[in-house]
Parts: sequence; structure tokens; C-alpha cells
Amino acid sequence: MKEERIKWPNGAKCAVLFTIHVDGESLYNRGAVPTPRSVSYGRYGPFRAVDRLLELTDQKDIPCTYFVPGQIADRYPDMMKKIVSYGHEVGFHGYNHEASMYTDLPVEGWMEIIKRSQDTFDRIIGKTAVGYCATSCDFEEDAMRIWNEMGFRYSSSMRGDDRPYRVEIDGKPSDFIEVPARWELDDYPFFAYNFYPPLPKGQDRISGYKGVFDNWRREFDGYYRYGLCMVFMLHPQIIGIPGRFRLLGELIDYMKACPDVWFATGEQISDWWRENY
Repeated sequence: MKEERIKWPNGAKCAVLFTIHVDGESLYNRGAVPTPRSVSYGRYGPFRAVDRLLELTDQKDIPCTYFVPGQIADRYPDMMKKIVSYGHEVGFHGYNHEASMYTDLPVEGWMEIIKRSQDTFDRIIGKTAVGYCATSCDFEEDAMRIWNEMGFRYSSSMRGDDRPYRVEIDGKPSDFIEVPARWELDDYPFFAYNFYPPLPKGQDRISGYKGVFDNWRREFDGYYRYGLCMVFMLHPQIIGIPGRFRLLGELIDYMKACPDVWFATGEQISDWWRENY
């Protein structure tokens, strides 16, 4: 069956969203005694790599969505203000990148986490997030209904499509939009590496750059050919080191050489979808 081609703004052939997950120390400062080396791995993101990404995307004229845990926003308020000053969106990503936010806490508990982060955003950048990206854990079936009730307009938490869609709430399509991402467009499975705790558990790989570039280029070719919505999940401490930073720049150049690609934030994509589909 032939798919109906999506009608993107201004005749664009596909949409591309770069989500930047500024997890910072929140992924590494857990346990009774967090190890300084592991914590420093996370700190590299907000301390060093975010500035690189901001300069790169400014040069390439690429808007991004930065998903930031509330505690990282609290810790790096100047970074938050700089992200917004460059015209990017800030979205919700937990307060402490909670590993079991939805399974170990009652609904009231994770609603309080959302409120705490939103209050932090409002205090630092003068506005709250409209986009929600669930942390690594899974969530209850009715979670999106609650996110919608708490004022979020979209999520980028699912994996089951390569197009945005209206989320069903109480059995009916709603105005809450899902903009799904894909694991193969996440830098973490390719490049994340740590000794303690071991990551990956077998500690048997850091992927070669040429192979990752080829994977992502070929994926873009497919999304472009079929007119879909390509959503990257990038982490500053992963993609922002010098060699991978160059890889990202080359990938953006490759995509920008193709006519009629709509680079947009999650908010822009979800708002456009809500108005047109």
C-alpha cells in the first residue's frame, strides 16, 4: 500500500529535528559515592560541548530542541539563558533524569517532579516547557494524558513511527502530539562508554565514525525519499567531542545540500502537525 505523502511547510520534502539531551551530571552522580571520573564525563556536556553545538547550529542555521533535566538547569543557569538566546527550544527531561520516575513513584510524585522542573525553567528563562521527553525508564499507559493535562503540547518519547501523530487519550485522537524518535538516530548506543559503572556492559566497542556517518546518511536518504520526520537524540558529552563534532557538521552539510529540508524544533513540528493533520 502506498503511503500518503506528508505535506510539510512550504513544500518541504521532509522534516529534521535535532534533540539535544543535556543530561550533564544527572546520569552519573547516583549511588552512595558517585565517582569523580564518571561525574566529570557528564559535566563535559554543559561545561564544554554545549557551546560547541550552539556555535555549530548557529553557523548552519539549525534550530534545535534542548531537553534538560531541572537540576542541570539549576546548576547551569547561564547555559540555559544562552540556549534560549540562540533561538532554541527547551523541553522537559525529568529533574534528576530519574531512572524509575514512573514505576517507583506514585502519580503525585512524578507530577511534583514535573512541577519542580517547570518552576526552575520559569525562574531561569521566563517560560515553561511545552515538550516532554521521558527519561530512560518506561511509563504507564495513561502518562500522556497526565502530561497533556499538565500543559505539555507534545512528547518525543515513543519509537513506533517515523511521522508525528495525535495521541489517543480516552480512546479518541487528541491535540497532544507525539514526535517519535528512533534508537538508531541516538548517539548513545554507538558511542557511550564508561568503566564504572561499565557501559556497555561488555565494554567491547566504540563505534567507528565512518560507519556511524554512513548509517545516519543512509537513514536521511530514506527519510528524504519518503517524506518523513527524522528525529535525532544527541548528547553533548557524546557527540560534542572534537571528532564526533566534525562528524555532525559534515552530516548537517550533507542534509543541507538537499533542497527543501525543513529543520525545525519539536514545538514547531508538533504545532504544525496539530494544525494540519
